[in-house]
Amino acid sequence: MTYDDIRTTDGPYSGDVNQPPTTANATFCAALTDQLLADGLRQAFIAPGSRSTPLALALCAHAGIAVELFHDERSAAFAALGYGLATATPAIVLCTSGTAGAHFYAAVIEADASAIPLIVCTADRPPELWGRGAPQTIDQTQLFGTRVRVFIEPGPPDDLAASAWRPVAREMWTGATGPRPGPVHANLSFRDPLTGSPGALPPQLPNVDLTAVTTTSDTSIAPDLAQRLAGKRGVIVAGRNESDPADIASIAGSLGWPILADHRSGCRSAESDHALQHFDSLLRCNSFAVQHIPEVVLRIGEIVSSKATSQWLSAAAAAGADVVASRPNGRHIDPEAIVQLSFDEVGIVTDLAHAIGPAAGCDPSWLNTWVTADRQARHAIAEVIDPVAPNEISIAQTVVSSVPTLGALVLSSSMPVRDVEWFGPNRSDISVFSNRGANGIDGVVATAIGVALTGVPTICFLGDVAFLHDSTTLTALATRAIDLTIVVVDNDGGGIFSFLPQHDLLETPTYERIFGTPHGTDIERLAQAHNLTCEAFESANLKPSGVRVVLAQSNRASNLSLHDECHRAVAAALTD
Repeated sequence: MTYDDIRTTDGPYSGDVNQPPTTANATFCAALTDQLLADGLRQAFIAPGSRSTPLALALCAHAGIAVELFHDERSAAFAALGYGLATATPAIVLCTSGTAGAHFYAAVIEADASAIPLIVCTADRPPELWGRGAPQTIDQTQLFGTRVRVFIEPGPPDDLAASAWRPVAREMWTGATGPRPGPVHANLSFRDPLTGSPGALPPQLPNVDLTAVTTTSDTSIAPDLAQRLAGKRGVIVAGRNESDPADIASIAGSLGWPILADHRSGCRSAESDHALQHFDSLLRCNSFAVQHIPEVVLRIGEIVSSKATSQWLSAAAAAGADVVASRPNGRHIDPEAIVQLSFDEVGIVTDLAHAIGPAAGCDPSWLNTWVTADRQARHAIAEVIDPVAPNEISIAQTVVSSVPTLGALVLSSSMPVRDVEWFGPNRSDISVFSNRGANGIDGVVATAIGVALTGVPTICFLGDVAFLHDSTTLTALATRAIDLTIVVVDNDGGGIFSFLPQHDLLETPTYERIFGTPHGTDIERLAQAHNLTCEAFESANLKPSGVRVVLAQSNRASNLSLHDECHRAVAAALTD
């Protein structure tokens, strides 16, 4: 491209770049931004590009909207996802035309699967240039298919009546924050010139309460459900959900049931007599699992990561257990195909907590055996891991303990989320997040940045492959005014695959090439290349203060052996 090509991209050269003309593009984007602010938008994430100029300038010009720039679209999208995950409020993520929007797709998939509000804006060239070989132009219509709640394509602003501009913004907001929150996609076409000054804005739309959630709680369900659960031996399995942890604890207390929960649920209270810490190890012990088949299971929210729990629930259902499950955000979750009754979660769990009376509990010995076994498991595991140098189990425990009260922990969907669930101390005074909708390792660091940008001190805990997978997010990370500690477990490859049958069935060279995937990257030098401080785990204070990387060295083979030894120790303790 020649200098003249560049100079005339935005139309005839005016000779005065400080006084751009009033344009429909600029006025439309100013109206869009102003309406989104009125409806609740507070954060925008922008990846650089030319065609997105009108909206990028409008977002940056509005004092009420914080703007973060990311060099990579994928990172920007996952940061916006993290913000939505932490606040339940959508952020905008914006990119230019062409392939840029395709890099948003993984985050859109996760936002859809996990019901996280997200407003995705892709800039586009005007329709008259579509299908004509114009540069940086692809078919962006319905780019994300059915993954989005709403697709909006209003056309170039100068083809629209001004009265239609603000309703576009309102549709973005209500689509992302509706009964089932999630991503919306607005494909915004802009003609040249891309720079301009906004003119008079159309009036704001009526100020209605867009945060009010209409629930369809049917209070008549709760008494029937309470009767279905009362007096029976059961368990509560709780993942990320829409309910108040206090209501779940109340149900467990009335019924006399243990709670098998991950930390995302908010139910892993250190003060709880019902929340188990090592249920995964307990259910790996065949004799314990068989002797503790429940009569009924109440699953609230998403599933936990423990495969042993999933297999045990399938065995329980096969033995006649009644499985009742909520539908968080209206999503039917039943991978084992065992649920006999499901219900929309909002309101029902609270109603159930009120409907279950104090006489609804089962034999107290049921809960006592679970709690006693959990205590035995804790002691057995401590005896295995205490005498040795830092290992992936003790690292996970230390990470959970190091999150400050009311702080946040972001976990990679590989071994970190499992080690925290299986071995981490109970804590309900922190917020724990993980992209478990699609269970990918995409954008973990970027997600943590989005969480930290809410002002919450945050620890991100992930493996080396997930860290390298998101290495573009390290660009300019040192300049961000957030408190984020990134703890990386470096075992030179995909440690989680060591726990799969492939590890034992394949020849070592084949396994290492396809699954072990050693990378040989010096993570400390990679962090330093981005002007990030990198500290050794053994000597680091994990408390988030600024941005830094903490590196924990590990070995995949010894980590597998350690996990096996812990589970054997628990089984031995339970069968003595």
